[in-house]
Amino acid sequence: MNVTTNANVNQAMVDAAPGAAAHNTQHIVYEFARATSLEGWWSWALLIAAIAAILFVCIRLYRRDTSELSVVTRRTLIGLRLMTIAALIFFFFDLHRRTERMVTRPSEVTILVDTSQSMSLPVGSMASTESRAERTARLLNESNLLEKLETEHRVSIYSFDQTSEPKLLESRGGPAVTNPDNSESAPTRPPVSKWATAGALLVGVGIVLSVLSLLFGVAGRVELVGWCVGGAAFAFALGIIGLGSVYAVNTQRSLAQILGVEPSAIEPVLENETPANETTKPLRVSDWAKELAATGAQSRIGDALRSVLADHDPSTLAGVVVLTDGQNNGGVGLTAAIATATRSEVAVFPVGLGSSSAPTNVRVVDLDAPRRVYPGDKFAITAMLQASGPKELEVDVQLLDKLDDDAAETNQSDPTANLGEVIDSKKVKVASDGTLSAIRFEMEPDSVGRRRLAVRVVAPKEDQNKRDDARDARYEVVAKKLRVLAIAGGPTREYRFVRNLLFRDKSIELDVWLQTGRPGMSQDADQVLQEFPSRPEDLFQYDTIMVFDPDWTAISAESLDLMDRWISQQAGGLIIVAGPVYHPQWTRLRTDPRVSRISGFFPVNLSTRGALLSGGRQGGDNPWPLDFTPEARRAEFLWVAEDPAESFDVWEQFGGVYDFVGVKSAKPGAKVYANFSDPTTEIGGTKPVYLASHFYGAGRVYFQGSGEMWRLRGESDAYFDSYYTKLVRWVSEGRLMRDSTRGVLLVDSSRVMVGETITVRAILTDDQFEPLNVPEVSAKLLAPSGRIDDIKLLPLKGEPRPGTYGGRFVVREAGSYELRLTLGDALEEQVLRQSVQVRLPTVELERPRRNDDELKQLADMTGGTYSPMGEQTDLQSLAGSLTSLLKPQPQTTVLPGTPDIDFNRRRNIVLMWLIATMLTMEWVTRRLHRLA
Repeated sequence: MNVTTNANVNQAMVDAAPGAAAHNTQHIVYEFARATSLEGWWSWALLIAAIAAILFVCIRLYRRDTSELSVVTRRTLIGLRLMTIAALIFFFFDLHRRTERMVTRPSEVTILVDTSQSMSLPVGSMASTESRAERTARLLNESNLLEKLETEHRVSIYSFDQTSEPKLLESRGGPAVTNPDNSESAPTRPPVSKWATAGALLVGVGIVLSVLSLLFGVAGRVELVGWCVGGAAFAFALGIIGLGSVYAVNTQRSLAQILGVEPSAIEPVLENETPANETTKPLRVSDWAKELAATGAQSRIGDALRSVLADHDPSTLAGVVVLTDGQNNGGVGLTAAIATATRSEVAVFPVGLGSSSAPTNVRVVDLDAPRRVYPGDKFAITAMLQASGPKELEVDVQLLDKLDDDAAETNQSDPTANLGEVIDSKKVKVASDGTLSAIRFEMEPDSVGRRRLAVRVVAPKEDQNKRDDARDARYEVVAKKLRVLAIAGGPTREYRFVRNLLFRDKSIELDVWLQTGRPGMSQDADQVLQEFPSRPEDLFQYDTIMVFDPDWTAISAESLDLMDRWISQQAGGLIIVAGPVYHPQWTRLRTDPRVSRISGFFPVNLSTRGALLSGGRQGGDNPWPLDFTPEARRAEFLWVAEDPAESFDVWEQFGGVYDFVGVKSAKPGAKVYANFSDPTTEIGGTKPVYLASHFYGAGRVYFQGSGEMWRLRGESDAYFDSYYTKLVRWVSEGRLMRDSTRGVLLVDSSRVMVGETITVRAILTDDQFEPLNVPEVSAKLLAPSGRIDDIKLLPLKGEPRPGTYGGRFVVREAGSYELRLTLGDALEEQVLRQSVQVRLPTVELERPRRNDDELKQLADMTGGTYSPMGEQTDLQSLAGSLTSLLKPQPQTTVLPGTPDIDFNRRRNIVLMWLIATMLTMEWVTRRLHRLA
């Protein structure tokens, strides 16, 4: 048995399901605990029989015992005893009070928006139409879809692409909770209860009548005693019940406060209270076009659906709207997502963007060209073509070249114009199924300077997009020969092979210092040194220094300081090839101050615990292949073959290396390209670093764990030659690309994919060649489309060298970007430049057609509806259709509370008052009438 009262308290539930702020109404429930524990009709029958027997015996005995008294006195005594028994029966049934919550969680709708690269394609069959991402942004921004949905649902909008977890962009809505009586929540003072006042008055009347009965008894007026006692008993019973009920219920107030003797605390009316954790502002998007930029390399529809279904309660999820073209090309398949949605009984409503038929189009997807070449060096240019349409296309592909003229502007109406002079042309057939076709050109530069080359497709008339018919790239023809200094602790195989390679290279001037050599010894080099250059003018002429297990102790501290200046300020490139002879010796030195300077050059933290505990390996029994990291795929000096894929096939066939020097870890900011792959050499789950690099001020330092790359000659001499030639040119890039004597501008990678983040580093000086000290430096970023953005470079915190600035930018379109930083005034203006070639992820563009079949299956299998959205679809009609399909499904749950301990305590106090008062009055009455 229970009794429920509405407390009119609406508040947000703290422990609601993710994404759904619940509202609850608190109800105060009174119930007899003993009554709920009695089971079976016989229990109730026995209980009622026992109570009836007690009442019968009590009434019969008291009628016999008081037969000689007046009727009023007789009935008073029987009533007092019956009231006592009733109080005991009430205590037996154990009345409890608890707060019961009626939790109502609002209906939810989630919207998943595809932000992969395929969403950058046209929404229709014509290239002139807006992109799929732009149409999606218009749907969310202009159709009032979100405003309509949030009147009945909580709406969460996510974006998804190649990541396994979608990103929450915006959360809004949910039915509003209003005050039932529209009253404002204001602090109020609780009024004095009329029941408490009436109870107190009745108790007072009972006291007065009790005193009168005593006075009448002393005076011998026995006939009035019965009436006074009866009236007092009746007043006491009603007064204690009335006042005690109010006292037991209002547990937050004392008896004095209930009676108004003491002032009560002012309490707020909590009719629409919201906890602190629910008062935070919801996520809001100000620019949908920016948030929904199509930059993802993959589209993981299945992963996004499963993640959303796992994070939201399916009982309140009215549906999931998926805005996509349906090309699921990563993560789990749609079958797994359909199974999850079916088990959760959640309907999915796909909205398909794009054209159901692939438009006729041929495009240049990617262009691979070197950033720097030398006069007379023949180099290769590779372009990737892709086509779509009803049949295979045969097109002419042209190679164009011209000077890189800063004043030339991109023709937005025809980006393929003004690309230069056609220097070569080939005819190629391109399949229309989205597969990639490669075409290769070779050219030999004959003029020095900055130039721009392009690959252009002479597209057929039915081609739908002229803007993607060409790709261009900047490169520089460098006339200056590289000055390389090679230092070796001994005539190792690695040193000899590299020395011979560089000496034969016409673009390189090679000087050597063989530390164990004797004066007059013949070396294949332009100049043989007998010591490390000690003067700045001698050292600063070199672009690269290569050291092969050198005896660092043979270099003075002053020369090491000079080398530090050469790397950090002059953008020199240092290549460190470690070895087993001298490397373990200098790393164990403790008191030599040169050790810290030498260790600072390395991009790794070296082990200095001695030969036995250093963690390195010398004279290994078996070769181990190099374990390349993802960063190695972007390192051009590791591309020993014509393309990256073939290059890493070569590295996989490479037998590997035997030894490595002890390395504890990579330094912060260093890039690790390869680890030693023997699993027994792991320390703390990490394999030893074998290839790594980092920026050291304006220069680069490259580390190789042992001098064993000569083993690569077993695959082909060309691979060994390519590795070291490209490595030397890569580390010296800062020297060769310097446009100014006042600094150098560097980027962490010159070839990236769309959507990646580029890190910029600038080491700058003022006009007095002192480190630049300004709050920020502004650079200009020229995008392939002609757009110019400002990039702010700020001083790098924790950088020991002043004048070092850094920043980042994200590339969002394919083509050639150029970063320009201008120093000086108009009279002495100097411009620093860096170019970045950006490629498209091809997997997203292989199937440009909208995948109607899978999207319709996704809707049918989950109970949803598929809505294709083409270029003619009315956005308001689509928004209205989705709103009508998504039926609200809020959920109400009853949460029983725990018994109120304060109420139980006060209830027992009131019962004790009542029982004690009734028994006391009965005893006094019996004594006055001289009963036993």
